[in-house]
Amino acid sequence: MATAGDNVDFKAEIAQWATPPIRLVTVLLFPGLFLIAVLLVALPPSPGRESSTVDLVHGAGHGEDEAFLPGWGVPVHRDEFDAGLEQWTVRDRSTHGSLSYDRALIGSSQVAVRNGMLTITGQRLAVPVPGSEDRPFLTGYVDSAGIFSQEYGRWEIRARLPVPPGSSQGIWPAFWLRPDDSATEGEIDIMEAYGTSVSAPYGLSTRSRTQASLHFDQSGQNKTSGWTPAIPGLDTEFHVWAFEWTPAGMTWYIDGLLYKTVRREDYPAYDAAFGTGAKFHMRLNLQYGSSYWGYPDPVDPDITADRAPFDIDYVRVWALPR
Repeated sequence: MATAGDNVDFKAEIAQWATPPIRLVTVLLFPGLFLIAVLLVALPPSPGRESSTVDLVHGAGHGEDEAFLPGWGVPVHRDEFDAGLEQWTVRDRSTHGSLSYDRALIGSSQVAVRNGMLTITGQRLAVPVPGSEDRPFLTGYVDSAGIFSQEYGRWEIRARLPVPPGSSQGIWPAFWLRPDDSATEGEIDIMEAYGTSVSAPYGLSTRSRTQASLHFDQSGQNKTSGWTPAIPGLDTEFHVWAFEWTPAGMTWYIDGLLYKTVRREDYPAYDAAFGTGAKFHMRLNLQYGSSYWGYPDPVDPDITADRAPFDIDYVRVWALPR
């Protein structure tokens, strides 16, 4: 049997078995059939159809882009952290002050891109910085305000969290959204994790779980939250958190599993916070301490580790399909 790599004279092969009339028809038709085949391949797709190799992003068909999602297409904004931090503003104390609850100072030195990954590192200071509350840690914070924001769509992050069970009390990594220019008081927490000590406050262990929250204002009281199921290896393995926002409501996912849904019609405060047309930008940070889940230990590394790397493999955003 001939293979694709064989040099075969197909006309001669046909002539060996064809009767004289068939032989004559074959010789007359073969060039025409070949020309028709060439024209069919060269013609563009008919109106109303998309070619399966249509150029969707950076000169590649969607089959070549691992970020392509059925129903969503390819991201309109993404950072695979293969270069610098041009898509983010790196905050420090001089530009942003200090975050609420925080027992850490914000320093641009704690944010770095290495080996295709963004790492925000929290670390214990040799000498705490005094203030209304001492700050014994240094940490990092980036956001996309003024660079990228949108209303509706899908947001996704693949990350490994610095919350080893038992030695991460007060460590608080988060991926969240806030409206540009504080246009509303709405806040969307796509992923928050709370490090743990041996004990569990409020009788609810945050070990091996993360939280999603929707804040209708900044009071801390007017909100709805949900927890993921237990996730093995939050601090040793990478996981994917995704959030989808449509005109009808919002959904949250962990590793492809839907675990929280908010329907717009179910919350009277929804429209004032998320129905004004305001665009929301992204924030990535690593805080230290909260009144809810506890503050870091200022001296004991067995309770709060001296160093906490928040590793982000990628951040991707899709627009709402039209």
